[in-house]
Amino acid sequence: IVEEGPVAAVLDDPCHPYTQALVSAVPTLDRERGREIIRLKGDLPSPVSPPSGCHFHPRCPQAMDVCRSGYPGRTELGGGRWVKCHLYPRDDQQP
Repeated sequence: IVEEGPVAAVLDDPCHPYTQALVSAVPTLDRERGREIIRLKGDLPSPVSPPSGCHFHPRCPQAMDVCRSGYPGRTELGGGRWVKCHLYPRDDQQP
């Protein structure tokens, strides 16, 4: 689980790149709300031997060096939401 919160909040404004890709793939009948589909590249990582760091980094369009070396901690976003992503550093990790 990389993101959690009230359903409407997560679906309307997904924060984690994986959640963004999932939500972008949901079909919609509302043409005015047309959104760009995020197509993930690469192969799924092995569940037996996952990559180091964030397990999503090999397919993440926003991956940084830190994503390859360490798994992100849980960051509270407020309103009952949290995310595990280096794009949202925890308060105890900021300078």
